[in-house]
Formats: sequence, C-alpha cells, structure tokens
Amino acid sequence: MTRLRKFEIALSNHQVVYFPGQCVQGHLIVELEEEMEMRGLYLDCQGKGQVMWKAGKHHVVATEDYLNVVLKLFGNDQGVGGNVKLNAGNHAFPFQILLPVNAPGSFEGLENCYVRYFLKATIDRPWKFDKHYKMLFTVASVLDLNTVVNAGTPAQTNDAKTVCCMCCESDPVSANFRIDKIGYVPGECIVFDAEIQDGTGRGINSSIVKLVMLTVYQTPHGARREIKREIGRLHHGTVTPGGTDVWRREKLRVPPCPPSFLPNCNIIEIHYVIELVVDVADTPFDLHLPVSVVIGTIPLHSVVQQYLPQSQPGTVTEQPQASGASGFSPSINADLPPPTYKECVLGRVDTMDADEQYAAGEKNFAPSYTYYDYL
Repeated sequence: MTRLRKFEIALSNHQVVYFPGQCVQGHLIVELEEEMEMRGLYLDCQGKGQVMWKAGKHHVVATEDYLNVVLKLFGNDQGVGGNVKLNAGNHAFPFQILLPVNAPGSFEGLENCYVRYFLKATIDRPWKFDKHYKMLFTVASVLDLNTVVNAGTPAQTNDAKTVCCMCCESDPVSANFRIDKIGYVPGECIVFDAEIQDGTGRGINSSIVKLVMLTVYQTPHGARREIKREIGRLHHGTVTPGGTDVWRREKLRVPPCPPSFLPNCNIIEIHYVIELVVDVADTPFDLHLPVSVVIGTIPLHSVVQQYLPQSQPGTVTEQPQASGASGFSPSINADLPPPTYKECVLGRVDTMDADEQYAAGEKNFAPSYTYYDYL
C-alpha cells in the first residue's frame, strides 16, 4: 500500500471565488500510512496571464505575472540541503495568501490564452519523483455598471442593402434594431425590438439575434488578434418575398461570462456585441446590425429598484465574504439576495502544463462568474 493516502488542498471558501485584495485561506492535507522522508512541503500560489497564437511559421507570445508566492509549510527552505521526516497519520498545514488589489480577473480563452490563478503543493522527496497537487481558483473582476457612462441609455442601429441583377437594382432589404439599455449583468435579459422589411422580392431565409464575446489578444510589440465567440442566440424563421418580420420586446438572457474590458490586464481585452443578422434569400450577403453592450458584475440601481419591496428603500452593504477574507468586495443592496457564481458558458479547458501530467487535482477548469438568478 502506498505511504501517501491523501494529498490535497482544501480551501476555506468552498465557492473557490475570490476578489482582488482578499485572502486565500485553507489547509494542505497530508495523510500518511507510514513515516515519509522529504526535504519539505511547499505551496506555490501563482497568477499569470498569457496570449499565444501562430503567425505563419512563428508563434506570437506575451506573458504577464500578477502573483508569485512560495510558502514553506514543513521542512527545510527550498534549495537548502538536508532531509526531514513527516510522521505517519493525518496532517493539516494552514496557509493564507493575500491577493493583489489590482489583480485582473480570471479568464480562459482559446489556444493557451488566459488569466489564471492556481495553488500548487509539492512534496520534495530526495531520490524520488516529487508529488504535486494543483488547484485552480477564480479571481473575480468587479465592474459596477453604475460607474459606466451611458450604461442605462437605450441604443439602436439600422441598415439597408439592395440587390443588383444585371442592370436592375432592387428595392432594399432594411432593418432596425433597438435595445433598452447598454449595461447588463449575467442572469439579466437584454430586451430588444427589431423590424425587418424585404424589398428585394426574394424573401428572407431567417434572422437571428446573437450575443458575441469579442476577445482581443495583444502584445507589447503591437501584434494583435481578435477572436469572436457566440455565447447566446435567438432565431426567427422565413419571411415571404416583400414581407416583414417584427421582434417585439424579446429577451436574450446573458449567460455566465467575464465582465467587459478585463481591467488591469495589458494583453487581453474583452468586449461584447449583440447583433441582428438577416439572411436574405438567394444573395451573397447577410445584413448585420451590431450594437455594443457592456457586461458588468454589479447591476444598475434602476434595475435593482424594480426588485425591492415597495415599503423599504433599501441600503447598500458589503457582499458576504468567505471566512477569513479581507479586502475589497462588491456592494449589493441589503434587501436583495446576493448573486451566485456559475461556471463560464464557454466551458472547461485543460489547464495542466506539459510537466504536470502526473500532478493530482482537477485537470479541467472553468472560471466562475457572478450570476443574478432573480433578475
């Protein structure tokens, strides 16, 4: 039987979501069947950002470091000779690590582009392979929509195109697209209206309204790449030649996703667009009507007021924090339940590096983001 029965990290915050400036607290759990010789037990906490993509025959890479702390939990300092013995039995080594107040939020993108925070425990064993346990956690960006200019303002756009056939030009296919406001939080619905008029005489195959995340990867040397990923859509069907279609007060719910901009990160930017796309029959083009929106983590006061008891004006308090947490946390209204945290709509990714294939811990990870079930 192996001497190591259990080797894992247990965090005090079971949601595994932290805000910049808070303390990450927990225990490293070690259970041994018999005494084990080692140089020491160490815990490494890292926060780093990376973008990487292929350009021709070369790879474009840029990185940023946000946090790098190594704690000795038992034994000798790293790099110091000599061995110690850890007795058989159950051991719990406490730790706490303060996150930087300007730490950017967690994000997992495509092709090894991310902002990632993790804890990595190591048993440094002489003459044997070291044992590792890795745990990722979410650092949540904070974006208060009440600080965003025009977040509560409606927005609209319109467009029209004609179809040319030989020497003749048709009447245009035209569309108008309007949203109630620009700022939303995950869990809230984007309410919109649209009107589509087919003047081409060909009809419309379909129209969709989709929410798109636009991620910009960039390097200090000016290299830049944009990735679009659809995170929500609604669909309408065909329209007869010369006909019209109307979207009236329809709703598209914002899924769990990172807030706009990704502040304090210099290599990744996040933007959102809600877009009406009209597929005109028998033509080589679609009609695109995009409107920029801002996704935040704290809703507009005007939205919150709709959910308050009429007899109570409500006060603003701090959101409940994890046990032992300190530092900044977002404010919510005391009369409303706090938001929950849900895994990103984009799903989990493999977060183990090439040299960590034998490390214990969860291999796949998705950050969890603020989500308002009741909006």
